[in-house]
Amino acid sequence: MTTTTLSSTNVTNSEINELEKLQNHLPANSELGKVLSKMTEGLRDGVDVTLTRDDDELTTSDVASILGISRAHLYKVLDAGLIPFHIVGERTRRMLMSDVKNYLFRTQQFRAGDAQSIAKREQLEDMVFDSMD
Repeated sequence: MTTTTLSSTNVTNSEINELEKLQNHLPANSELGKVLSKMTEGLRDGVDVTLTRDDDELTTSDVASILGISRAHLYKVLDAGLIPFHIVGERTRRMLMSDVKNYLFRTQQFRAGDAQSIAKREQLEDMVFDSMD
């Protein structure tokens, strides 16, 4: 993975201030400004910031960490075909960051839809119980 990690302990406050100045020179809704804002926010909060390109190849450890799941569970996700991967060598799996982002987007959409279904079901149950009174 060709990532760049900014360690919050190695970035000085004056560097963060300079980054904010640059951000302030950009148009209000600038995509780059949004990225710089997240970077400065993270660094000020003492959180390391990692930049990854969409075409970066990630290891199973990288992806499991991004998704917040175990590698064993990730293998199940991969075997189910939910994230595309290719084999390097005899059995090492690699995924593209863009495919991981796509998977995250799909799972977030599914969860949002599931939450809406639960809310509708609860509303219907409330209506049924209210009509019984």
